[in-house]
Amino acid sequence: MIIITDECIMCGSCAAECPEEAIDAGDDKYVINQDLCIQCKSCMDVCPTEAIIEK
Repeated sequence: MIIITDECIMCGSCAAECPEEAIDAGDDKYVINQDLCIQCKSCMDVCPTEAIIEK
C-alpha cells in the first residue's frame, strides 16, 4: 500500500504523474484512492518532500 504522509505540501506533482488518476487533493494533503492505485510508484519518484511512502 502506498500512502501520502503529513509531509505533503500540496504541490500536485503526484497527481499529475499518476497514470490511473488515483490521487486527489484532500483537505490538508493529497490522498491516494487505493481501489485505483496500481502500485507503480510513479508518484513516489516525483514527490519533492518524500511524503509518499510504501506501508
